[in-house]
Formats: sequence, structure tokens, C-alpha cells
Amino acid sequence: MHDIKPTPERLQKGDVTQVYVQEHESLPPVKRYRSSGALYALRRAGTITDAHVAAAELWARDYETGVLGARDPEAGKSGGKADPHTIMLARAAAVRRCEYVRKALGTVGETLLHRMMLDGMSVQAIAEAGSTHKLRVSGAIELVLEQLVEVLDRMPGVFWEKPSYSKG
Repeated sequence: MHDIKPTPERLQKGDVTQVYVQEHESLPPVKRYRSSGALYALRRAGTITDAHVAAAELWARDYETGVLGARDPEAGKSGGKADPHTIMLARAAAVRRCEYVRKALGTVGETLLHRMMLDGMSVQAIAEAGSTHKLRVSGAIELVLEQLVEVLDRMPGVFWEKPSYSKG
């Protein structure tokens, strides 16, 4: 992740969001910016639907919360500060969902989601990184997002619940 603040023009496009990532256990969370020009460009073009966008954003939030250690944006929404136990349960649930998605989509699908949602790469940048044409990348993104919607739709309810670690 990088600590570069987007330009005001970029912020006006509406494809930038803020996340808080705790990079080291002993340090407080740090504000980071996330952008996915590829996702929103494909939506504006009509290539993908709102369901695809929602699924990609959900995956990105889970990945940031569970894998990267970002603060869960849902934690503390009731006005109070989330306790450490609740935070850890939210992270554990996010990790479980990410693992489920990775197993369903494979590492290629996860890599494409990561490049698009977390690295903020454009379709052109992803194509250049893979030495391929941007139309192939666009089609691959559409397929992966269609699969992601299907995976999230059929994900068992247990993955949406916070895990319980109590004995008894």
C-alpha cells in the first residue's frame, strides 16, 4: 500500500475510498486511500452491473479487514467504539470469507481482484503487467466478477456470522 493522497480531481471521480490499516501491531492504524478506476470505468461503460461492483467492494473490504488488518468500517457504527474482541471476530470472519472466495476463484481470480481493487490498477495497467490486450483483461474482469457474485450468493450463512470461539 502507498501513502499517496489522490488529487482533488481524482477524488471528484468518486472511485476513491479511505481505509484504515494497522500495518504493525504496536502502531495505530494508518489512513490509506483505495481506488478502482477499472471497476467503475467498466460499470460506467455498462460492461458490469451494480451487483458486480457491490461484490468487488465487499471482497475488497473483507480482504483489507481480514488479511491486511484494516479497521472494519462496520465496527462501531452504532456510535460506540468497537471492543478488541469484536474487532478480532470481524477480522476472523473476513478471513474466512476471503479464503472461501480464493478457493472458489483460484489465485488467478484473486490476483485480478487484488490488482483492480487494492492496487487500483486500470484495465490498461493490468494488461501491460500481464503482457496482454486490454480487451482480454476487460473480459477476464467481467468473468471473475460474475463468478464472484455467484460465489457470494451461494456462500453458506455460517461465513456471514462472526465466529464463536467460546467453549461450551
